[in-house]
Order: sequence, then structure tokens, then C-alpha cells
Amino acid sequence: MLFVHGVGIREPDYARTAVAQLRAQFRAATNDERADDDLIIESAYWAPAVLARQDRLSERTVPGFASGWFGAMDRLTQKVATGSTLSLLPLALSGLVRHVPGIPKIHWPTLRWAVTSFVGDVVAYQVSPHSREVYDAVHAEVAKALARLAERAPDAPLFVVAHSLGSVIAADHFYDLGKGRRAAATALQAGQTLTGFYTLGSPIALWTQRDGDFASPLQIPARTSPDPVLASAAEWINFYDADDVLAFPLKGLSPEWDRAVDGDRSVSVGALLLGMSPVSHVAYWNDAAVIRPIANSIAWLWNARRGGSSTL
Repeated sequence: MLFVHGVGIREPDYARTAVAQLRAQFRAATNDERADDDLIIESAYWAPAVLARQDRLSERTVPGFASGWFGAMDRLTQKVATGSTLSLLPLALSGLVRHVPGIPKIHWPTLRWAVTSFVGDVVAYQVSPHSREVYDAVHAEVAKALARLAERAPDAPLFVVAHSLGSVIAADHFYDLGKGRRAAATALQAGQTLTGFYTLGSPIALWTQRDGDFASPLQIPARTSPDPVLASAAEWINFYDADDVLAFPLKGLSPEWDRAVDGDRSVSVGALLLGMSPVSHVAYWNDAAVIRPIANSIAWLWNARRGGSSTL
């Protein structure tokens, strides 16, 4: 299983709480403590490919001031990602601050941070006629995570959980693999065993405009598996919160997208009133409405394959 983070992440252990919760839900769904040994999980940490550029931008536009505020927002986002719902409160309240003494050149510093983090990463990630350095560096990290998985289970069914820009990155990675644009040593690294794809707070709908006519969606290879159990387990579920302004349903984009995506699942993530705001975008990782159905899907396949190889 692979986790792929979105924007605003600066620590490699961003998924530790989500992983712990997923394992607990998986054990509960299988009712077998031994099942946990078969659930192999890695996290792709691509942030270093963009962080240095992002930090230089902040320092050069507002020297010495914005970086401190932006750093505080980054720390709060990291805390939310690793399970602190209380950190949503200062993160949300800071968005109401228009002016901070000592930061004379810009107003709305938290909104500026959000734009810098999301739009800045998006711009850096795009391939241009002059450079694909960031794009390749990002996908090199995804490939490394897949290689770590393949060392232990080279042909196991692969489940991918990807948030925000990470969902675009994951879709691009497996789409490129399917087109033969990347070398891969094992079936898992080649994306041939991709079985479950779970997008959280995904802006993929915006990316469909890049190639025109809503582009072509990623196809889940396990759908065409000769193994009927594996084919039955294949799914793409797109989780989105209606208050998350960066997340969009996908099935309505075109008939092709309707066939590719099994469900646009509306969820309410985040604590209390904070979950009723755009801050919900950072709250998917540890919400039971997201983690439990993913764990149940994986557990269904494990139970169905219990008589044979069940490494996931």
C-alpha cells in the first residue's frame, strides 16, 4: 500500500497516524491479528523536490517576515496531518487575519501561504519547454517508495491513497507507467498490480483541462485481471468534502470518467464547525469516514484470498 501526500507537508512521517488508524481498522475488519503482517505500507515523500524553491520565493518576496508566519502554518498543517484536530482551530482563525505588524508588504498572510503552497507547488510541478526538473524529482520519490514495496512484495495487489496535489502526482505516475513512459523492474513498480486508488480532496478535475476535453482518466489494471476476486476488488473512490474548495467530484466529467471512477464519496472531514470551512482540505488523512472504507476494501480482498497468497 502506498500513501502520497499533498501540499503543505514538510516531514516524511506525515502518514504515521493515518497508517496506525488504517491498520487498526484493517485488523478489526479481518478479525485476525495476523492479517496485519500482510499489510505492507510505504509513504512517498516528494516535498523536498519543491521546498527549497518555495522557501526562496517567500524569502525574496517578503524577507525575514513571511517565512516565520509561513513556517507556523506549515507546522500546524503537519500536526493536522499527523492527527491533531485541535491544530485546525489556529489554522482556521489565522485565515481571518488581514494584517500582521512587521509584515508590511502583504496582507492576508495565511491565505498568501495557502496560495504559495498550493499554486506554487502546482506551477513548479508542471513540465515546461525549458525544464522538467521538479516533475522528474517528484516522480523519482514515488518510484523509490514503490521500489521499497516491491522489495517485500513484487507482485502484490497495490492500493494507493493520495491527497490533494498528491492525487494528481499519483495519477500521472501510474498513467505514465501504463503508457510505457517509465522503466520498472517488477509488476508492482510497473503499476500492473494497481487495485485500489483512493483520492482525497483531489483537484484532478482541474488538470483535465490541461490536455483538453477532460483528458483521459487513469485505468485501474486489476479491473481486467483474469483473477475474478482481484477484478472484483478493483476500485477508484474519490473522497471529497463539499466545503473543500480544492476538491471536485469526477464521475460527471465525461462518460469515460464515469466508467473509470467507481464513486465520488461526499464526506465531512474536520472537527465540528471547522469541518464546515475550506480548512477541511487538510483534514482527510485521519478521518474515520475516509480511513474505514479504505481499510474495509483491503480487508475484503484479504479475506477473499485467505486460502492463498494474501500479501497486500
